[in-house]
Amino acid sequence: MPRRFIRLVLIVSVTLFCFVGILPAQERHPASLSDDQTRAILELLKEKGIITEEEATAFMQRIRGPQIPAGGQPKLTGTEKTPKPEPATQQDVAALQEKFERTSGATMLDHRLLTRRIDDMEAGVLDQLVDKSIKSEWAQRITISGDVRLRYQQDAFVDGNAIFVNPDDTSRVMNTTEDRHRFRYRARLGLKARLVDYREINVGQVETGFRFTTGNEEDPVSTNDTMGDYFNRDSLVFDRAYLKWKWHPINPWFDRMPQISIVGGRFANPWFSTDLVWDGDLNFEGLAVSYETDTEQMRPMNLFFTAGVFPLQEEEFSNRDKWLWGAQVGLQYQPSYNMAFALSAAYYDYQNVEGIQNTLAYPNENNFTAPLYQQKGNTLMDIDPEDTIQTALATDYNILDILLKTDIGIFHPIHIILDAQYVKNFGFDADRVAEVTGDDSPVEDTDGYMFGAMVGYPKISNFGEWNVGLKYKYLGADAVLDAFTDSDFHLGGTNAKGWILNCEYGLYRNLWLTARWLSSDEIKGPQFGVDTLQVDFNARF
Repeated sequence: MPRRFIRLVLIVSVTLFCFVGILPAQERHPASLSDDQTRAILELLKEKGIITEEEATAFMQRIRGPQIPAGGQPKLTGTEKTPKPEPATQQDVAALQEKFERTSGATMLDHRLLTRRIDDMEAGVLDQLVDKSIKSEWAQRITISGDVRLRYQQDAFVDGNAIFVNPDDTSRVMNTTEDRHRFRYRARLGLKARLVDYREINVGQVETGFRFTTGNEEDPVSTNDTMGDYFNRDSLVFDRAYLKWKWHPINPWFDRMPQISIVGGRFANPWFSTDLVWDGDLNFEGLAVSYETDTEQMRPMNLFFTAGVFPLQEEEFSNRDKWLWGAQVGLQYQPSYNMAFALSAAYYDYQNVEGIQNTLAYPNENNFTAPLYQQKGNTLMDIDPEDTIQTALATDYNILDILLKTDIGIFHPIHIILDAQYVKNFGFDADRVAEVTGDDSPVEDTDGYMFGAMVGYPKISNFGEWNVGLKYKYLGADAVLDAFTDSDFHLGGTNAKGWILNCEYGLYRNLWLTARWLSSDEIKGPQFGVDTLQVDFNARF
């Protein structure tokens, strides 16, 4: 049977089935349709373009018998009657109707399955897109960074150096005579996450972060690890863990864009400073607040203010906890794009850091007044009333710190950077020092200063970039607290003077070499001179 005829029969069957389905029960029979009704249905199908004239004529011929002449109705004799449909035709229609019902049911089932599959696919795709969007959003909020430094260090001691005991442990002697050659490394890995963004809600930006580093929990000013421990594993410690909030207005105030920030936990040095007072590896614990009048440099002058409170040592059975309070005010002045100046004045006030002598009745009562960590240089006292020695600080430390930095960029990208700094400890009490040390005429060396220059790229990032720097340091014995000053110059501590020569050269993107020569001597007291060479291979990401 031709395919087109099957299609025609199927279509007409569907139409008749639908039409018959709405008739009363006694009229539901395909043979009950009149010729006019059949022609009307065929005309409707032709108008819709579903069948052609030839297909309609062929269908009528099969249903009604001989083909109708073109001029009108067929001639009939008096005894002839209109031919009745053949029984086979009714069976064909019924069979086609049954086949259609089966096909329609299968088609509906396939349609449902296909719809469900499409829904599942769309849901899966949408879930993946949502997950990807969420992951992408967090990826944009999180910043991972780190660095690795490999170092060779040589410590060459001057002939004739005196012998010194270790201030932390007076039973041990410091090495001041035997040259040392050390291989050391430092590794740091940090993460910062932006929790709330300015673009989301005008409550400022909330940031959290932490950093791991090599080193240990007993040395706050060094993250180096020295090789040569029979390949033993090294420790990794928390170096930073903090929450920080920053806020600035949406629109400028008086043509300026101010900003206030608060940070708490363990965080980076909040002060505008150098290593004359604070070692570069030192991080602070506590709370700090800062304010800047113009973070967008919309005007040539910007004022800044920082204040903080930091617990140094908490003692359970005493109200003499040790604290550091600090405040700093400064200004940044940039008259042109290639010239910038920064000037600051800071005051650091240490609370309850001086030692208190024990008594024979209570020989350990005031042991907590000894510092948890010290390098060397500060004036010390013995708080142990017996034969052993327990050292503690003999005086208080209230430090004024003035720093001037100039950045000359007229030869950009080559810069000339000049530094000058002065520190003074106003907490030194000569009478108290004489009383607790037994020295009737203690030496008051409470001043420190530094000046230097650097020429080249301020920060090495790519191949061929370089800089060279030279500076001079003078740091009196009690100018600053020796625990927190530079741990490399004079091998750490105060009561030192000398020169530092520094060179850097870029090997590739974020790969560079550093070489430093530090030559220092004791200011007062027995001789202690040392020359230190450091060669570093640095990488960061």
